[in-house]
Amino acid sequence: MHRKILLTFMGAFAVTACADSATGPQADARPVAANYGKVAAIGDFQRYVAIGTSISQGWRSDGVNAASQETSWPAQLARLAGRELSLPLIAFPGCGAPLAAPLASGLRVSGEATAAPFLSRICAPNEPGVTLPAGNVAISGARTTHALTATPEQPDPSYAPLYARVLPPGMSQVTAMEAQNPKIVSVELGANEILGSREGAYVPGQNVVPVAAWQPGYHEVVNRVAAATKHGVLVGLIDHAANFPSFRTGAELYAARATFAPFNVSVSEDCSVAPGNTNVLFVPVRVALIVAEGAARARAGLSAAVLSCANAPPTGANGLIIRDYVLSQAELAQVDAHFAAMNAIIRAEAEAHGFAYFALSALYEGANTKAPFSAITMLTSPQPYGPLISLDGLHPSAEGSTVLADAAAGALADRYNMFFPNPGGAPLAMLLRQ
Repeated sequence: MHRKILLTFMGAFAVTACADSATGPQADARPVAANYGKVAAIGDFQRYVAIGTSISQGWRSDGVNAASQETSWPAQLARLAGRELSLPLIAFPGCGAPLAAPLASGLRVSGEATAAPFLSRICAPNEPGVTLPAGNVAISGARTTHALTATPEQPDPSYAPLYARVLPPGMSQVTAMEAQNPKIVSVELGANEILGSREGAYVPGQNVVPVAAWQPGYHEVVNRVAAATKHGVLVGLIDHAANFPSFRTGAELYAARATFAPFNVSVSEDCSVAPGNTNVLFVPVRVALIVAEGAARARAGLSAAVLSCANAPPTGANGLIIRDYVLSQAELAQVDAHFAAMNAIIRAEAEAHGFAYFALSALYEGANTKAPFSAITMLTSPQPYGPLISLDGLHPSAEGSTVLADAAAGALADRYNMFFPNPGGAPLAMLLRQ
């Protein structure tokens, strides 16, 4: 079976987005969202607007469509309050189409190749009846500056088709929020400013936005939210990059070396000794690339491709980033310091405005335990990263979004004494689609 999978594997995919997630999380029973307090959340959620990145949009398995939007964490949060959040639903197969399981198929749910670049993929229109702006204005790939200024006419070029499916002409996420006279707003921004470090380098000004350059824009977003509504929830980031479900050490991959053999891949000895054993690899891309190489070598009758855990310099002679998807411990420390600085700013903004606060670490760190890595599981399982993380290894599954919704409800209950009357409420639209 694995021989067949090897020969049909179509290549590595480019993980995109936010956030805007290696075999790992084990799902527990859904925790009961905060249902204490004296103020019924249903009133504020009559007009709820979600600003954010792919994680808030409902981007899942490297794509987005109505089914994933309906189980985004903001949609689930609104249901906990007894409301349905209006959504800019995108018709099947999506914009672009999500990956299909198992990853070794090399396909998306549209039938397109896994490796197809986003801008070349099918981008379906909104479903009939959608009126823009809807309550969820989050867009994959958005940085904070995009939330302030990017419109359908002047979008983020990397995700241009999405803007006309989420925002009306002339509106950014922030102006669309203001136009809806919200009673409550969530703001989930900042992850895309540092997401580039997963490429295997930490180079502020190139693949990472310096904290000092990001802070003024974030401050403006929060100030404008505060001018529009009294109730808000700001979303922090993670604390430690090494805890992210998609990062695995060289030592972990070396321990799993037998699981690479069916894909004509051998794991280098440099993964078992310092510093290779402590280097951290972003496996959704690094492993997919080496397996694609192994498949190509098998078709040519050549020996196995070799997965190395060595860390290349951040930049080459031309000053450009070397994308090896391997981070050293020193680079991890830089990334963690960046997260800490951003989280401190987000917390301070929440306190200054009396807003609620929770962090993505509720899912990516607090709710996850990493099972032993297996290349076979990653490439042939319907849940290669566990039940809480989707097929791209970055974004939440529906169950993972539930963890974030519950964390948001708890934060709002704590800050505003809100009562959430509908813990575990089933999303009607999602049930109708099954």
